[in-house]
Amino acid sequence: MVEGFGGDRRDRSALDIWLDTEFNEQYNRQYETLNKLGLLDILPISGEMGVIGIDNKEYPIPSKELLRQMIESEREKYELKISQGFTRFQLTPLALPVDTLIKIAEEKIKERFKQHKLLATKKNRDEPDELLDLDTDQPIFVWDNWRGSDKNGQCQYYPDNFDQTNHNGHSKQEILDAQTNAKNKGQLVSAGWNAILLEPNLNIPRQGKGQIKGKRKQLETNQTPKEYKNILKTDQQYQHEQGLTSEDWLTLLLIQLEQTGEVIDDYQGKGSADFLIESFYPASVRLGYGYWSRDYRLAYLDGRGPWVQSSGFGLRSAVGLGQKLKFDN
Repeated sequence: MVEGFGGDRRDRSALDIWLDTEFNEQYNRQYETLNKLGLLDILPISGEMGVIGIDNKEYPIPSKELLRQMIESEREKYELKISQGFTRFQLTPLALPVDTLIKIAEEKIKERFKQHKLLATKKNRDEPDELLDLDTDQPIFVWDNWRGSDKNGQCQYYPDNFDQTNHNGHSKQEILDAQTNAKNKGQLVSAGWNAILLEPNLNIPRQGKGQIKGKRKQLETNQTPKEYKNILKTDQQYQHEQGLTSEDWLTLLLIQLEQTGEVIDDYQGKGSADFLIESFYPASVRLGYGYWSRDYRLAYLDGRGPWVQSSGFGLRSAVGLGQKLKFDN
């Protein structure tokens, strides 16, 4: 696990130190990990490394230099969030079909199990390994409606709320088009990719267990997705934060498996289930949530309503890189 930089917002060099050390190292390692996982290909037209999106267009992996420019263009924002603990960098291949990510995740979970290296989430790096059992016939349970929902537009991303008709979310294709348009206009955009910052400790704290860093208290379990969405929108200590999409969660699962052998969101162990509030299925008024089930010996990428509340369910928030997209009406 990458240790977080304990910067102070008053120290204006905090961002530069993080960029020159942790960010640089994390980008290099993540590039290697994504390539090893089989998520990257040599793109036939551009010759760059990247992915083919749901629209069959090429989306090269954003360069380290571009991402650094995106961060430096909003220095105050990232100085603040780094001081609050958001020091784990992740690149999510958003343009990829979600079904592709699911298939690769299934393969990697089974591969780890066969190697006797499928491990429970740790709280601290020095803890002994704990092997997990697996239902090899179904390593991931996926709510049926998620499959293909990014291609047919039924999944709406980054909704303002969970209203069935007035959610103000966008389809994946709308997001890809908006990103491409912004890129063509010379804006700093990682088209086809989600570049996000996370807290290094991936275990979502239970109620009453959240720590305070940089005048921000960690989000805890036992609130509804609707409440979490409202908190991110209205509470100043969580400004610039968002939830995860299903693609973010699957990519995080894959990266953690590859780098440590551990699953994520082991809610019967040291973790908690994660509401994926940026993937919404309006037709059924459900949003994503992901976790590992010890009882059923598999991962879950399920769908739940915005009113669900449980002591074992929480929210992992992230800080997105880049400015807000503009969509054509």
